[in-house]
Amino acid sequence: MRLSPAEHRRLRRHARLRRELTGWTFLAPMLFFFVVFLLVPVADTFWWSTRSGGLLGPSTSVGFQNYVQFPQLVDATTAVENTLRFALMSVPLTLVLALIVALPLARIGRAGAAYRFLIYFPVLVPGVVAGLIWLFLTNVDFGLLNDIFRGLGLKPVVWLGSSTALPVLAAVDVWRNTGYWAIFFVAALIGLPKELYQAAELDGASSVGRFVHLTLPLIRRILLFAIVVSTIWGFQVFDTALIMTAGGPGTATTTIIYRVWQYVFAYDNEIGFAAAMSSMLVVAILVLTLMQLWALRSRRGLD
Repeated sequence: MRLSPAEHRRLRRHARLRRELTGWTFLAPMLFFFVVFLLVPVADTFWWSTRSGGLLGPSTSVGFQNYVQFPQLVDATTAVENTLRFALMSVPLTLVLALIVALPLARIGRAGAAYRFLIYFPVLVPGVVAGLIWLFLTNVDFGLLNDIFRGLGLKPVVWLGSSTALPVLAAVDVWRNTGYWAIFFVAALIGLPKELYQAAELDGASSVGRFVHLTLPLIRRILLFAIVVSTIWGFQVFDTALIMTAGGPGTATTTIIYRVWQYVFAYDNEIGFAAAMSSMLVVAILVLTLMQLWALRSRRGLD
């Protein structure tokens, strides 16, 4: 029996609805956790940023007063400056070293997996453990770095002093994240078309020329993604600052997240300021993400 056109349309709508419901069923657990553990906490943070009081005590609405008073808060602007300086020190060095490591690593065939594991191993070290390791390495009296200096006839260095603590934290971040981005870049480099490189080599292009005019343009989207994501990670530095320096000496390593942690757990009635700082950090991360999406979209239009 032949079906009428109306029956065909009804069956197509039913099949399409069934496919969509099946897809949403698989997505439902992820969406549930996304809403519960991301959207709800972010909305709650913005709500708390308009309050004055503590988590366990009564609170009152103060509107946008917490944002207005932010520049006058003790150590607030210092925390922002330290976070920006940390990102400027760690992010470029991490990505440059990762790309330098990835270039030869992508060409290794035999035993390549072993080398990649060794490069990636610091990524597996938790932040607290990494902080403890570097705390011993930088110890003034028995640290490995100062032992090397003494062996070379040099004076020991106070690595966690007021002028050197933040660069040391940046060095820890570089040590931890270089392997991650190196493996990330290796995956991108392996997938590049080899025909272009063979043609460039036949035309007499040098290795530097091939890197500048072929490799970098071909992985520019990957580089942009790495820059944005690593910068977002740099803005969220906390664990190593807590373990190694506790935000000191003084306020030398007080970062945004560390200051938020202090407002929440070290004071009784500063939850509004902590939420305001967190909200501004969320906005900054959102702006970076939107910039990345815009840049990728504009680049895609040019390709």
